[in-house]
Amino acid sequence: MNGNEWSTYLYELQYCIMQQDEKIKLLEKRVDTLEKKATENKAPNIEKIEYKFDQLKIEHLAGTLHIGLSPSDLENIEELASQQTTPPNYPVPLKQQLTSELQQYLRETGPSQISNLAATYHKPIDESFQAMLLQDINNQLPSRISFYEQEALKQNHSRNHDQLHTFITDSIKNEINQSLQNYMQSSEKEGEDS
Repeated sequence: MNGNEWSTYLYELQYCIMQQDEKIKLLEKRVDTLEKKATENKAPNIEKIEYKFDQLKIEHLAGTLHIGLSPSDLENIEELASQQTTPPNYPVPLKQQLTSELQQYLRETGPSQISNLAATYHKPIDESFQAMLLQDINNQLPSRISFYEQEALKQNHSRNHDQLHTFITDSIKNEINQSLQNYMQSSEKEGEDS
């Protein structure tokens, strides 16, 4: 190698070193920036949380369970109990009143009515089947009350509370009687067809 070649070689080597030095400085700046962001945005490390629902299961409860009260409220539980007053005597809503009255009507007249119809149509009915019939009718009372309430509004039978009450009660009692009679008649016809 002559002198000219050495100088060219050294010049190229110096140029490569300067480029690498610039890259190193640029990378150091990026690392510093990333470290700053990491320390600024350092979020707490949350490990995996496992819920074990069998821990929430209550096998046996001895004592009183107060729902909606914090432990500090429990200290004042005696005051809360003494501050409660009896509720005001509001009139029972019509639907509840009708349901109660019609359930009583079913309890009082239902068994004898079914027995009489069974005897008239020669249809033997045991007590469990009779109870099932009465329970079925009882389950339908709320929907039938709503139906006749709407009918009363359509037919203007609801001039006042008493008229509405009478219309709904009479309509449902008639429907119960008619339904039981139709059932016994259809059961008798099925027996004749067989």
